[in-house]
Amino acid sequence: MTSNADTQIPCFHIPDGATLLLVEDDASVRRSLRRLLDPHRTTLVEAADGEHALRLIEQDEAQLLDVVLTDLKMPIVSGSELIAVLLECRPALPVVAMSGSVDFPRDLLPVPLLRKPLEPEQLVRTLAPLVRKSQAMRRRARQSRAAAAESCSLAERQRTIARGQLTQNGDLMVALMDLRRRMALQRPLRSPTATST
Repeated sequence: MTSNADTQIPCFHIPDGATLLLVEDDASVRRSLRRLLDPHRTTLVEAADGEHALRLIEQDEAQLLDVVLTDLKMPIVSGSELIAVLLECRPALPVVAMSGSVDFPRDLLPVPLLRKPLEPEQLVRTLAPLVRKSQAMRRRARQSRAAAAESCSLAERQRTIARGQLTQNGDLMVALMDLRRRMALQRPLRSPTATST
């Protein structure tokens, strides 16, 4: 007989190809979350503290990260500090905080906050829409860059055509001047007419 837990299917799923940055100083929690997220075919980048996370995010020049999932209480750089820096420097990158603390910090910035231990369905329900939004923004950015590149290409083609027309117009003017010069040379010289008698 199957248990309820075995037959439960989450209402949401994290879109394929998602890349999450997991910031957690406890290696056993990272392993647990890795197992939890593995069925969702996500790429999980792990950082053991906020300082390591900041270095990883700085290296994400292509902005491939979809979501940052961070613990709040960590050495060196806390989750709250990490969140504050990301909200200022990478505001489009969604962040989800998690904490095992009974009392949530009052000064926490406006991000979703999950209580540890994390419930799989709650985690997926929280991450899925953020990943979708992040991926949609990246798609729009790619489309905008492609449209801009196409516009630049079209503008360059138009400039080339315009230069060609200017050159052709210049050639026409040269041809006109040459024609006038030749016609002037072909005209018989008019001698002064003799006075009439």
